[in-house]
Amino acid sequence: MKTSLALLFVALIGLAAFLMGRGNPGEPAGQAATETTVSGSPAEVRAKPTRAVPDPRTRVKARVGTDVLTPEKATLLTSGERIELLKKAALLADPEKQADILCGLISVMNQDELTETAKVLLDAQRRGNSWSQEVWNTLWTQWGRVNAEACLALSKTGEHYPGWNGLNGLNTPNDYRCLMAGWLETQPEAAQAWARQAKNDFREATAAAYAITSGANGDLKQMEAGMLAVAGDKLTLQACFGDYFDLATSTGDKALPSAVYEQLDPALRPGAWPEVAARLAYSDSETAAAWLKQHGNDPGHDDQATHNLVNQLAAKDPAGTAKWASELPAATGDGANGLPHPAVQPIGIWLQQDPEAANAWLLTQPADAPWVAPFKPGK
Repeated sequence: MKTSLALLFVALIGLAAFLMGRGNPGEPAGQAATETTVSGSPAEVRAKPTRAVPDPRTRVKARVGTDVLTPEKATLLTSGERIELLKKAALLADPEKQADILCGLISVMNQDELTETAKVLLDAQRRGNSWSQEVWNTLWTQWGRVNAEACLALSKTGEHYPGWNGLNGLNTPNDYRCLMAGWLETQPEAAQAWARQAKNDFREATAAAYAITSGANGDLKQMEAGMLAVAGDKLTLQACFGDYFDLATSTGDKALPSAVYEQLDPALRPGAWPEVAARLAYSDSETAAAWLKQHGNDPGHDDQATHNLVNQLAAKDPAGTAKWASELPAATGDGANGLPHPAVQPIGIWLQQDPEAANAWLLTQPADAPWVAPFKPGK
């Protein structure tokens, strides 16, 4: 099997070399036309980035090696030849060897080729094929360079159903970041204008947030200013906080999420509340308890986020979590949706692990307390 795959790979490289030989022999590699026409408007396939600090999640690295099909070589192929080679490369079993061919091909494709490529790759993935992440990054970044809005429209087609995503385009948050990275390269003004329009789809809000946060070039104050400018768009602002807290907790004095919250512009704190709660789930119980006691009723507090935080900490320390969670208010907001008191889950875990101690503690609590009632006999 390995021998046949190796022969197939050699054949693919040979085919690529043969096809490349059909280009203009007098034209040096890399000097072929690098413009594609999309709806009558030329879009440069490779333009200089406008952002000083590219996000490593979206960066497409140059692949090296004797078997790599480079973008310069791929430009010498016709559109049909690129699609033919794409489909042949899909037969390879090694995702990295596939990427050696696919990344170069995709990085010079026009809109029609990208539409076909997205279909081929997504169909293969749904059948169980595993593609290198570098291939997806290259595909969506190139879509952003060529026609981001067409890609966004494509990504709204298909079907959502339980356990499966049948959408025809972008899927993950990183897909949307890559699309925006490419769009910012070729049409930064159009990309920023789109990003500042209110979004009703969190997936698209992720792309909009990337345009705002990446433009800050790693400066927290500049990022805050950009976020304040879209504070009325709750989805985009929510998506921005991921990048903001990543930067704030990984640079300078590497502050805890709770400390970053204190430093935020007061106008941004309501939107940041759920993000802080989610991140504190990975901290120690004392830090989380102190923050919730101080900020549990702040504007923007989220009952579901509170429950998620308490429940995750309860898995590590049910007794300690139950005691401080009993001091928290019951869920009363619009998002309560019948949620029990935050202390109920940790008490339940505690009762399973150490019923004697848990029951002894329950006897010290007010009989009508909302965290005691669910455990009374007969309940």
